[in-house]
Amino acid sequence: MNRIPLVKPKDKIRNLVIWVVAILLFGISASLLDLDMGTFLSRLGQSGEVIRHFLTLDISDIGTILSELELSLSMAVASLILGAILSFTVACLGADNIAPAHFLSVGIKAVISIIRAIPALVWILMIVASLGFGPLSGVIGMMFPTVGYLTKSFISSIEEIPVQVIETMRSTGANWFQLIQEGILPNVSKSFLNWLAIRVEGNVAESISLGMVGAGGIGTLLTRAIGGYQYGKITFIFLVIFGTMFTIEMLVTRVKRAI
Repeated sequence: MNRIPLVKPKDKIRNLVIWVVAILLFGISASLLDLDMGTFLSRLGQSGEVIRHFLTLDISDIGTILSELELSLSMAVASLILGAILSFTVACLGADNIAPAHFLSVGIKAVISIIRAIPALVWILMIVASLGFGPLSGVIGMMFPTVGYLTKSFISSIEEIPVQVIETMRSTGANWFQLIQEGILPNVSKSFLNWLAIRVEGNVAESISLGMVGAGGIGTLLTRAIGGYQYGKITFIFLVIFGTMFTIEMLVTRVKRAI
């Protein structure tokens, strides 16, 4: 009987090349970073003591923590709603199949690509430098990544609408606003809700992390606790954040299934 190889020789060579390239890239990156593995290994023995500190809970500031968590969630929701309204408007102007002019669609997509290329942390730092610390900076800062994500997603959904629907609406003499209201919204409302449900998780996570750079919210409390080596408070804040993100994920999953 002839033996049939489970993996082709060509695939074996390809896999070997991938592993060799990955190891080489890691070695080059590690050498460029000048990683001090000796110090890391010498301090590894202290990890048990650090973990022991983190196993304590300090709930003395539970009222303040929950209040700041509410602030973070409020920033996430506000930026999501404002970003969604702006994103829908921009998407209707930027989708190829319904854009008033082709150059407008190209320009909008180029701007959105630039917005998406800049991390949310950079946006919030620029806004904080301009407007100062506070929730307003957080809301405006999170609107940029929200608009970047939702606009691209909305445009993709609009451009997937069958051309027959748009041609039928135009043949009846419908103007641009009627085309959006009667032809676009009924076909994309479900996908839009799905994009919004996905984005709300990202906004909540960003509102927590951006609070660590001056936007306010529970992230600010976490930064103070870390700076003061308040291990018990850090652990409790982590648990609150984990519980919040888990609850939101479960709710979003249920919403998407219902949609």
